[in-house]
Amino acid sequence: MSLLTVALTAASLNPVAAADRALPPPGFHHLTSVHYDGTGDDLLTAGLGFDGLRGPLPAPADPDRPTTAELRRQAIWASAGMSAGSGGGLGRLYGADVDRGRPLPGDGRIAGTEYRAVAGRGADSVSFVVQVPDTFDRARPCVVAAPATGLGGVYSMTGTAGAWGLHRRCAVAYTDKGMGPAFDDLHSGTVMAYDGTTGPRTQVGGRSAFDPGLTDAERARFDAARPYRVAYKMAHSRTDPQATWGRDVLRSVRLALAVLNRDRRSGAPRGGYTAATTTVLATGVSNGGGAAVAAGEDDRTGLVDAVVASEPQMNLAPLNGIRVRQAGRAVPAAGLPLIRYNSLASLLQPCAALTEPSAPGYATLDVPAARRRCAALVGDDPRLITRRDAARAGEDGLPRLAARALVRAGFQLRSGYLQLSHYDPQTPASYAMSYARASVDDALCGYGWARTDGSGAPVPYRRAELAAAFGTSPGRAPVPGVLIDENAPGGPVADSKSPGADGRHDYNLRGERCVYRLAFPRADAPPADRTWAARLASGLDATRRSGDLHGKPALIVHGRDDARVPVNHSSRPYLGLNTRAQQGNSTVSYVEVTHAHHSDAQTPGLDNRYVPLGYYYQQALDVMWQRLRGRGGELPPSQVVRTVPRGGEPGRAPELTPANVPAIAADPAAGDRVRVVRGTVRVP
Repeated sequence: MSLLTVALTAASLNPVAAADRALPPPGFHHLTSVHYDGTGDDLLTAGLGFDGLRGPLPAPADPDRPTTAELRRQAIWASAGMSAGSGGGLGRLYGADVDRGRPLPGDGRIAGTEYRAVAGRGADSVSFVVQVPDTFDRARPCVVAAPATGLGGVYSMTGTAGAWGLHRRCAVAYTDKGMGPAFDDLHSGTVMAYDGTTGPRTQVGGRSAFDPGLTDAERARFDAARPYRVAYKMAHSRTDPQATWGRDVLRSVRLALAVLNRDRRSGAPRGGYTAATTTVLATGVSNGGGAAVAAGEDDRTGLVDAVVASEPQMNLAPLNGIRVRQAGRAVPAAGLPLIRYNSLASLLQPCAALTEPSAPGYATLDVPAARRRCAALVGDDPRLITRRDAARAGEDGLPRLAARALVRAGFQLRSGYLQLSHYDPQTPASYAMSYARASVDDALCGYGWARTDGSGAPVPYRRAELAAAFGTSPGRAPVPGVLIDENAPGGPVADSKSPGADGRHDYNLRGERCVYRLAFPRADAPPADRTWAARLASGLDATRRSGDLHGKPALIVHGRDDARVPVNHSSRPYLGLNTRAQQGNSTVSYVEVTHAHHSDAQTPGLDNRYVPLGYYYQQALDVMWQRLRGRGGELPPSQVVRTVPRGGEPGRAPELTPANVPAIAADPAAGDRVRVVRGTVRVP
């Protein structure tokens, strides 16, 4: 294994004549390249092989001081998800070890060169990785741009889109979209460097991947008032990183083309690797899916050839007449941005969960607190539970009214079973901070993050917990950090243990109402609320998607029962926006999968009810690839794919088979087609 570190000097960024394509594009720094021989280490499995990806999390030799290679190995292991088992089809029907529906021979190790680079500094920094297999197809070059899913790190798509691209001899370009998982432990002064290692802020210095922007004096005052808190990049960068997702994906492609032109010149197309000679596919899942769509919209030069997105999280431009109908009926709400439907859902979910006593997580639900939440929802707000409806339904009927309110908010009726497992107040809290460009010191709506003890009180992190964050953190506060209610009556406490004014547990109703007020501002709100709401709205508007992909083909797959990113607020209305942008000739093919949701988790209760959307994501990549390579003709029409759940008892579902997951149809039945008619998206 050879290591080459390239320092980008001012002179190197001002090349002359034809040599310019051989150098990295301006704006990148800390560029490194490592060649993996495919034996001791590799691009796809980090030296673990498929068997290692199925095993437990690989432990570092020294948990307090993991190396860059050990952190990378953990991150790649997590991206594959193969330790979850194969009952749901992962590893048998789809996954890093499956290509075109068939398990791959061998152990999966792929030799090649991996490049890492950074653009921007501190809170503005964005991380990139480009993987080029030794088998890279120079005759028909291709780049798969795979931005991170969720708030995850730069390697979070290695086991999905990365594996798919490497199997096709493409270069793969990853980016963390400027979101994660960097942090600053404001008590110990421990920060994360660009390479994932951690150390004292004074020693890491200019290599820090995140700086919350506090002076030494402000840090000292903050820690004295709120000891042991941690700031993390997505919530506290004060930069609204979602606003530049598209830019970052396009940057990753340009970096890939630059290193290819420098290091793969022999056998390259005449003129080198360019938008004209190289097939570029932007693809992602959830936030990464939204970023892939953003790249398609932001690209006006033909750099990206096509987009494939799974369950994309997108804040849409105002629909202005675009409507959605399902089974002939108008859906009650469509096109809401995440901060609105998510803050509303957080208020309703503890109460609505009482209608699903068999749902995963119900055993941990504080039923008395949930009933008190039901009572607190009664009032004049038509989005919640009105007094008139409450009087008719009685106390026992309030959970049913809360469940109905979620449906009025655009969630699918069948997603009610998932609402409790998706109750996550830190999602709307962190997005509120991100859109409003709030500082950690603002503690917007009384929220913070910290490690806690058994009582919920903030306590110091252990060194090993901070050191492991690059490989184990989902992009929020390092594990096991949790959301803190800073304004709890008895003092700061874990949000999940937060009491109300009467001392009884109430799931921090104060904080959730605050975020909800900022997401749905009222003209008579206090001045401070109006100021924060205006800041939030400005940041939100910077993230909106118009539907204009400039003629690029796109294939979007989405689970109908998604309770994290509801189809009515994302893919369905986006199809309508794209159709309007293309004067009625949509370039988007939309595939809605029944009995699928936002996660392919196989926990008891989910295993027997739901099929994996990941199976259809991999199939969608195959379908688009056939088109890009000139072998597949047009994309399949927009459609509903009707799947068959595995059935059986929770935790004992039979193995998923192809009979459970019919293929995306090239010519779907008329009753399964999704159509856009005069601005209305009609879903069967």
